[in-house]
Amino acid sequence: MNEEIFLDAAENGDLETVAKFLAEGIDVNTKDEHDRTALLKAAKHGHKKIVETLINAGAEIDHRDNRGTTALYWASTNGFKEIVELLINNKSDVDVHDDRGWSALDQAVAQNHKSVASMLQEAGAH
Repeated sequence: MNEEIFLDAAENGDLETVAKFLAEGIDVNTKDEHDRTALLKAAKHGHKKIVETLINAGAEIDHRDNRGTTALYWASTNGFKEIVELLINNKSDVDVHDDRGWSALDQAVAQNHKSVASMLQEAGAH
């Protein structure tokens, strides 16, 4: 139950609840039924402060869900440039591909997020 509340808080941008659960010792890499972590959910929905908090709490940067997607993949797909930069600066793998063979760069290009695509290329994405 607490895990679900924690994951929902990360997805919905509730920094106060995320911080509370982290302070109480919840596993920062807790996963839902699709193997999605709080970091992946926060990055997907553009919650930069939560992404920072989770990284500082030791979240696994390149955790892959049941489809092979990562926090960087979703931040790139949705054009969240500051989160993409934050993940790259924390050594996120820029060349991870999902189960369909798509990368974060592929997604950024497909969604016309030119500045994100440029940032990924500068970081070595192919």
